[in-house]
Amino acid sequence: MDRTEALARLDPSLVDQFLGAANTDPDIVRRALEALATDPGTVRCIVSDIHPAAEPVMDYITDIDERCRLFRELQQLTREADPSLRLNATTLAFVMVAPIPEIREYILTVRSGPFPLIMLNVNNNGPLAMRAYLPRGGPSAVPTTLPPMTVPASILNEPGTPNPADDVRRGSSVPDCAKARDGYVCIFAGTGDPEAAHIFPFRTSHNKKFSEINELLQCFWGADKHMAWRRVYENAGITQSTKNYISLNRQLHFWFDHARFALKPLRQTRNEIVVQWHWLKKAILKPRGEIREDQDILVQAGLVDQSWGANLEHRRSGVPIQTGQTFIIRAENPEDLPSFELLELQWNLLRVAAICGAADATDEDYLGGDGPTSSTAYLIWKQDHSDSEEWPWS
Repeated sequence: MDRTEALARLDPSLVDQFLGAANTDPDIVRRALEALATDPGTVRCIVSDIHPAAEPVMDYITDIDERCRLFRELQQLTREADPSLRLNATTLAFVMVAPIPEIREYILTVRSGPFPLIMLNVNNNGPLAMRAYLPRGGPSAVPTTLPPMTVPASILNEPGTPNPADDVRRGSSVPDCAKARDGYVCIFAGTGDPEAAHIFPFRTSHNKKFSEINELLQCFWGADKHMAWRRVYENAGITQSTKNYISLNRQLHFWFDHARFALKPLRQTRNEIVVQWHWLKKAILKPRGEIREDQDILVQAGLVDQSWGANLEHRRSGVPIQTGQTFIIRAENPEDLPSFELLELQWNLLRVAAICGAADATDEDYLGGDGPTSSTAYLIWKQDHSDSEEWPWS
């Protein structure tokens, strides 16, 4: 079969596209033909893969000018009330992610309430909330002489608040059910032998250390949204079910745990959830690092460029996984689908973690300049121990 006969058998629209590509970028066409000649199997694999659909992508930080203005307002209020207090990177990250109406409401609360206590709690507990949500990092610093300290109960039990289970254990059957739901492949890369990854971290559920997370969510997302999420992530019947699992290959599982990407839940039907992929940037901040008033906020945070993070992974075929691509998670039984609320929560908190550097922080980063005898050291120790254990350095 000569070249003319081969072209005649092709779809005319495909031929037009090929010739158009040859006219606009002949180098790409030449390389494609070379690849087809030298490795036809790989080319066949790539072109036969269904490229994930994509939907419009928002900026890395939405309404960034207004968010910077609100953070500057908080900085000014802080300086006026307590010149020694400096807002940290985690407080900045929450302001960069949370809904703007709720941030404004929080500022009104700060203006009308006992300001030093409100700001001290949020500024101190923000990094601890992220450490509870992403409990990873280096070895714990060993505090030496601090006496026990009572953590304020900032969130009271409200009607409908779940009682966390007394004992949360890893089960073998539930992860297998989640992988079976996803066809025993990574739902994004399409590779086999996936791992069942928790959407809401197992260790946070196991340790039942929710207080700082509750406080920050209530401050920055409001009571209604916080309670909707809380009823889910404090319910072991949900967090220890297939509702809290997605199938990822080992590399993506590691990056998910370290806030290198986040999944934006778009919509849900009876048997499907559509999520949108977003690569996150590697942070240049640390959770307790101070944000200076005499320097540009976006420069300090590495947020001048509003593009999303770099592509780090591809599908089994070689097609890259890119920000904006959408993926469908399906289940025959609607009860087996991932929780839309837990997906919403990870979408928000992983972006906070990426901005403030929580995913790569060690306990020394959380201690900041306070040293191992600070109250923060005690709170870090309490996150890693049960309530029945006594502070050993009294």
